[in-house]
Amino acid sequence: MGPTVIWQLTQRCDLGCRSCVLSAEGLHRGVDELSTFEAYKAIDQIATIDPARLIMSGGDPFARRDLYQLIEYASRRHLDVEVELSPTRNLTRETLDVLRRIGLKRVSFSIHGSTAERHDAVHGTAGSFNLTMEAMQWARGSGMSVAVHTLVTRHTMTDLGAIAGLLDRARIDAWNLYFVVPIAGSRTPEVITAEEAERVFDVAAAIAATARFHVRAVEAPHYRRYLLQRQTPPDAGPWSDFTGYIVAGDPVGAAVDDVVFITSRGEVRPGEFLPIAGGNLRYRSLGAIVRGSEVFTALRERSGLKGKCGRCEYRVSCGGSRARAWAVTGDLFASDPLCAYQPPGMEVTA
Repeated sequence: MGPTVIWQLTQRCDLGCRSCVLSAEGLHRGVDELSTFEAYKAIDQIATIDPARLIMSGGDPFARRDLYQLIEYASRRHLDVEVELSPTRNLTRETLDVLRRIGLKRVSFSIHGSTAERHDAVHGTAGSFNLTMEAMQWARGSGMSVAVHTLVTRHTMTDLGAIAGLLDRARIDAWNLYFVVPIAGSRTPEVITAEEAERVFDVAAAIAATARFHVRAVEAPHYRRYLLQRQTPPDAGPWSDFTGYIVAGDPVGAAVDDVVFITSRGEVRPGEFLPIAGGNLRYRSLGAIVRGSEVFTALRERSGLKGKCGRCEYRVSCGGSRARAWAVTGDLFASDPLCAYQPPGMEVTA
C-alpha cells in the first residue's frame, strides 16, 4: 500500500478562518489551479502509486464546480476517497446527499472546541460550530464515515476531554489532533511547549484507550515514541493504516512520514505544512517526484537528521516533524522543537 495523498483541490473559500494557513501562500485564491482535464490526469497519476487513501481538501472543495465529477472519476480508478468539508454556505444536507449518492464514503470536518463559543473563538467564523455539528449528523445519517480535525493549542488543550465526549456522542470514526506548525504569514494560534505536548499525549492515550473512535496525532510523530516507551498502545482498528498520521495501535516501525501533499497548482510536497516541493505534476509524473526527487529521497533516508532527532533511538519510527523543524529553525533536518525527549547519554539541548 502506498502513501496517503492529500490533494488541495482549491484555495477558494468564502470563510476567513483564523487557523487557516492558505493566507501564508501569498497568492490569490484560485489562481492557476489545475483545470478539470489536468485534475483527471492527476487522478490517473495518483492511482499509479496505489495510495492508502486520497483526501480531497481545500479551501472549500465545493468551490470547484467539477468536484462531483472528480470524486466519481477517482472512485472509478478504485481510489478510497475522503473529502474535507468546510462550514460554508455550500455545506447543506442536499450537497451531502449528492456526495453519498455518487459513492463517497468518508468525510471530515474541523471542531476546535466543545462549545460554540470555544470553537468559534478558534475558528474565527460565527456559526461554524453549529453548522459543522449538524453536518456531521447529516453525514452519519447517510451512512458516511466521519473524521474530525482539532487543533492542539493553548486554547484547546484543556478542552480536549470535553471535545472527546462531544465527538463520542456524535459517533465519529476518527479524531485527528493537529499539533500546530507555525507558518510564516498565517495567523498561527497559540503554540504549546514540548512539555505541554507530553501532557497532551497523556490525555490522547487515555482517550484512545476507551473511546469508540480512533485517535491520530498529526505533525507529532513523537506520539509514536511516547506509545513505544509505554509499550501499551490501544488496539489497532480499521483506521490504523493511515500512514503519516500517527495512530494509536500502528505497528512498530511503520512509515510515519509517508504523506504526499498536492497543492491546487500541482506542486508535490512531502507534507501539508512543509512548503518545499519536489516537483509539479504539470511537468513531471507523480511517481517520479515521490520516488526520485531530492526532498522526498532525503526525508525517507533519515540519515540527515541532526541534533536530538539524529541521535534518537526512535528516529526510524518517529523522525520528528520536518515541517515544524523547517518553520522554526529554517533547517529541514533540525530537531523537532516540540519534542521533550532526551536520547540516552545526550546533554539537554534543542
